[in-house]
Amino acid sequence: MLDPRSRLPIARHSLIGLCALFVLLVVSACGTVSSFLPTQTKTTPVPTDTVLVTTDDSTELRPEVARLYALEAELLSTQDSARTAQLLNQAMSELASVLRQEPDALEDDAVRELYSGLTSEYRRFHGYGSDPDSLQMARGQIFSVRAQLFSSLNQIEDPLLEAAPPVENTGVSDSEVPMTSNRLVNQSISYLQDGEDGHVDRWLRRVQVYGPMIDHILAEEGVPEELKYLAMAESGLNPRARSWAGAVGMWQFMPSTGRRYGLSVNAWVDERRDPEKATRAAARHLRDLYERFDGWHLAMAAFNCGAGCVRRAVRRADAEDPTYWDAYDYLPRETRGYVPMFIAAAYIMQNPDAYGFEPATPTSAFAYDYVAVHGNMLSLTTLAQLADTEPDVLRSLNPELRRGRVPPSRDRYQLRIPLGTYPRFVWNYADLPDRQKQPASTYAVRAGDTLSEIAERFGTSTGVLQRLNDLNGTLIRQGQRLVIPVRDYEGALTTEAQENQPMRVQYGTSPPVRPLDPIDTATSTQTAEADGSAGSSQTLASTSSTGSESTSSDEVSSVYRVQRGDTLGGIAQRFGVSVQQLRSWNDLNGSRIYPGQRLQIAD
Repeated sequence: MLDPRSRLPIARHSLIGLCALFVLLVVSACGTVSSFLPTQTKTTPVPTDTVLVTTDDSTELRPEVARLYALEAELLSTQDSARTAQLLNQAMSELASVLRQEPDALEDDAVRELYSGLTSEYRRFHGYGSDPDSLQMARGQIFSVRAQLFSSLNQIEDPLLEAAPPVENTGVSDSEVPMTSNRLVNQSISYLQDGEDGHVDRWLRRVQVYGPMIDHILAEEGVPEELKYLAMAESGLNPRARSWAGAVGMWQFMPSTGRRYGLSVNAWVDERRDPEKATRAAARHLRDLYERFDGWHLAMAAFNCGAGCVRRAVRRADAEDPTYWDAYDYLPRETRGYVPMFIAAAYIMQNPDAYGFEPATPTSAFAYDYVAVHGNMLSLTTLAQLADTEPDVLRSLNPELRRGRVPPSRDRYQLRIPLGTYPRFVWNYADLPDRQKQPASTYAVRAGDTLSEIAERFGTSTGVLQRLNDLNGTLIRQGQRLVIPVRDYEGALTTEAQENQPMRVQYGTSPPVRPLDPIDTATSTQTAEADGSAGSSQTLASTSSTGSESTSSDEVSSVYRVQRGDTLGGIAQRFGVSVQQLRSWNDLNGSRIYPGQRLQIAD
């Protein structure tokens, strides 16, 4: 019997897919390959010079994996580019389905080699360059959605023929971007409506979280707010999305483009996954492309396939004032479906009820407290404990952190923590040993360290460490201090607030960004300890109405700042009020309080 997993070092490894096809012909007992391939597929005979190796365990090949081998086999044998695009879309969609249903499928050698072969072919066909991260698994359901949708668009006759939207009176109001209605757009709407995976429902949930943030940044950058629907076509509003081509984040930046617009991409941080920084970079990139091509549709096409690609298509269109639709036939197949999908998403997202979608469960908009931390690569687990939250919460708020740690840097790193946790975080952070709060620009060699291990730990190379530290070899000694190549990272906010000042960010409110009062933990602690009396530790602050020099006691609100060791019952007793009153005045559900928290003492 034949084992398609036994790969040979031939000139083009994916020719083994042809061997797999031959295997299926031999062992499937189906007589033809039609049971594995679409009925319209015409198979190509296996070349007579193909090398085959026989083993005894091909029966272990699962049906869905065997089908993918057969698709890969025809993909590599076809000479028709249209058929290649169709097979690629189909294979990628089915591969995504396998990986979604079985997250551990890549542990199987056959699936892993299929993944490598198919993604390599995808990158080759669409002209993407090499990416050091390209072996990482694609992430996000949007890519299988797009593959199936774009495949369906290839079947349409007269695709550019104008057609009214499927539902009357569902236009996109006051849109600066033209919302063309034609057969391509209508087919895209129908596909999104009929999707069984619930992708539009996920968009409706995610737009509640990220929509206000995107609207705010697009307005700051002076580009149309409806461009937010492009992020749905790009990633389904998923900050961690990774395409087959190695593009990453909500806006699917390739590394070189991301760096050109100020996004850091290194071993520690990938700011393409930072929703705020990536949105601002996308807005600026789209604005530059609009200025170059004088049209939003062409700008979006260039955002997808590159300015050179669109420039060539426009030149071939040979129109006096070419539009995206004039250049349509000369664009890559994926880009042809890109703008129609964007328009379809805009129609549906502005009129979800009309297109049969239930309203999403109300969800809070993106919000957090922003603090600057000095940390010698502090882990998110440690930082989560300081904020009294879970590591997964910090990961979701800081998706740009690749190693689950604050990156080594000379300056402080701006970290997002859950909204309202700033006071307790600051008090707990102050209790950390000083050695954990030092900037990581040097490293003291420990027993057992090697130069290569240190290089890997800090995301650099042995050669760089040798140059920075004037080392002729790799010999190092315990206690030796090595200079470590680190960089500084800018915050995601463009506020003019003082550098490193804590901020509170609540998109959807006005203003969305406002400073927080710094907490001087050293001064507060020393004052409380030096005095020691209950009266002096109450730290009452009286605030009166503005515009009045004198106020009655009824107009004064007393505020108490919680000290270490305080309990809600003790504070209530101290001020002659009840615990229930304190809870009511301060919207507390329980009795948990933390140092630095301000409690209102009177209603």
